[in-house]
Amino acid sequence: MRLVGQIDKLKQARVEGYIRYPPNWENHPITFLVDTGASNSCILPDDVAKLGVNSATLQTVTKTIVTANGPVNLKVIQNAEIVLPVYVGLLDNRKAYLSFPMDNLAVLPPGPNFRALPPELVFSILGMDILSNFPKW
Repeated sequence: MRLVGQIDKLKQARVEGYIRYPPNWENHPITFLVDTGASNSCILPDDVAKLGVNSATLQTVTKTIVTANGPVNLKVIQNAEIVLPVYVGLLDNRKAYLSFPMDNLAVLPPGPNFRALPPELVFSILGMDILSNFPKW
């Protein structure tokens, strides 16, 4: 099994997947940046806004998370799924979608001075909590 992704103009690996979450469980398209330095996957502010997630109703993570840009307070979507394209089969020659249940999917909600980025710059983080499931990608 191999994760399906693309290298962008900045030579960054990106994966076009979906997120599903209660109450409607629809497939919402989302672009993930492959980040082997991130322990956990995280939905970033532009995607939170695009998905229409009401971050005010989400549970707050009780500890402060330290990022490259400093400390942040995260929230979580409980019982979500990340759905990713993969190549499967004996020769990794068939495309399929694999679902990864997330008890608590990290969310960085938009702040008070949030301004949307251009669509080509919008991504969320695909961390090692998901990437460790793939022997090659």
